[in-house]
Amino acid sequence: MFSLRITLLVLFLTSFVKAEPLELTIYALRNSSDLVSKTYSYDVVSGDNLDKVSSINLVQSGPDGQMTSLFTRGTNSNHTLITLNGISIKDNSTPLGTDDISQHWGYDTLEVIKGPMSSVYGPNAIGGVINMISYPTDENSIDVSYGTHDTKQTTLKLGQWFDSTLVDLRLQKKTSDGISVVDGNEKDGYNNANYNLQVSNGFYNFKKLHTENKSDLDGMLDTSNYTSTWKFDNNYVSYKTKDTEVTLNNATHKRKYDKSGTIDNYKNTTNTVLASHTLHNSKSTSYTIGSELELTDVKFDTAILGYVSNVDKSRSNAGIFTSVDHITDSGYFIHNGVRYDNSNTFDNQVTYRLATEKDGYRASISTGYKAPTVYEMYGKDNYGFLGNSNLTPEKSITYEIGYRNQIIDLALFTTDIDNMLQYSNNTYINNSKKSNRHGAELGLTYDIGSVTLKNNTTFTIAEDGDGNQLTRRPHWMNNLNISYKDFGVDVNYYGSHLDIDNQTFATKSMPSTTTIDLFYNHTKGDLTFYGKVGNITDVDYERPDGYNQLGRTITLGFKKTF
Repeated sequence: MFSLRITLLVLFLTSFVKAEPLELTIYALRNSSDLVSKTYSYDVVSGDNLDKVSSINLVQSGPDGQMTSLFTRGTNSNHTLITLNGISIKDNSTPLGTDDISQHWGYDTLEVIKGPMSSVYGPNAIGGVINMISYPTDENSIDVSYGTHDTKQTTLKLGQWFDSTLVDLRLQKKTSDGISVVDGNEKDGYNNANYNLQVSNGFYNFKKLHTENKSDLDGMLDTSNYTSTWKFDNNYVSYKTKDTEVTLNNATHKRKYDKSGTIDNYKNTTNTVLASHTLHNSKSTSYTIGSELELTDVKFDTAILGYVSNVDKSRSNAGIFTSVDHITDSGYFIHNGVRYDNSNTFDNQVTYRLATEKDGYRASISTGYKAPTVYEMYGKDNYGFLGNSNLTPEKSITYEIGYRNQIIDLALFTTDIDNMLQYSNNTYINNSKKSNRHGAELGLTYDIGSVTLKNNTTFTIAEDGDGNQLTRRPHWMNNLNISYKDFGVDVNYYGSHLDIDNQTFATKSMPSTTTIDLFYNHTKGDLTFYGKVGNITDVDYERPDGYNQLGRTITLGFKKTF
């Protein structure tokens, strides 16, 4: 019934809304045609607007600086792949494969792709892909802001042409006293630093990114002398033309947790080699073939709270992918993509994506998989846990239909996931029961004179193999943005949902929350003044249970170009 109602809604709207199909700047990496983006749901946003994207659910364990879990279309928090300039930068040292996107910064925009993309990127893209995009410019500027809780941020950017080569250097620093993650007297602040060097002559590209984030942590109770230090280094060298790409990438994650002198250390180094080429058989048909080799070393040792566990393992994955894109005489765009992955630690995998689009209408069938982590396969601890080297990847298939133009963007989707990993009898096993996520996304953008209205609504049902609702995934989420000249307001609705009690670990119900943010941005010449009042009504809420979120905050800043 729900799907029927949404289908009738889109037919009603599209019959009255006479608008051309929407055109946005997207980065169709590894695909033979830029038109491929018309066959899937996507958004291109700035980093601080990720939580405004439909079907993107961010659950941050406390205020800024704390761990953030990302759920895309109701899939699990380890089902969304994070990439940097099209290359996976997954932290394989996390025991369950959950990446923390809040720790990453120093990029320009986010390309948010919703739905399986394993036929392009290989493992760990069941829910979708968050591609962080960084590109050099010749802008020279300084950006300074100050806000509540002694929160300070400074960005210095220098860009310069040397003949036909562009050099871009950015230095960033963020600090804050923060608040107590749990109800306590000790504030949990952070001290983050970042630098990003990019060199490009249009074909050859070099990017060096270094990030170091230091945060105060709490356990279930207010805890002093508990800190984390997260260091990320990424080195990227690439040769690109319109149809050819050869890229080398090195990504290193180092995480250190210190609790009163007891240390947990995690380290993951991944080296990636990517090569692809596109052939144009005619104006209507293109072929892409590519290969990707990923070599990963994972090592960690833990001891905090007497929990002793360790992993020391190398993993390799070699993938070959191809796609064929064709425009028929009647105007249908048809995409066919397939990828074969060979791993040294689990069975070979084949994934595919079939899609079509015409006049804004789209439909697709796509598959994906999530690799078991090295901890799940080879880890051990002092409580009797022993990894299961016979695990197989979780697998998914997604069916989607949608419509997009300059005013409306609607998608209906359903995803089945099987082989789900489950903890049982001191190890992990593959559960034979199939779980389902399905729902709808509806985005509306409309201008009334100088006023722009943007509204993103998400409805999702996420259930396990027994039909039980999954935690931390509300049925309804909604973001309304109203902007008028230099002013803007966001109204954020996060629906009621199930969660895990922070003390008893029992499942509990959490109420819905609505927060309101106000914005101001004014540019005069080479100077921009901006401000924000976050959570203006000072709503007191926790997400997840037991982890405080910020109340009312005020931020003021300026940016000067020179």
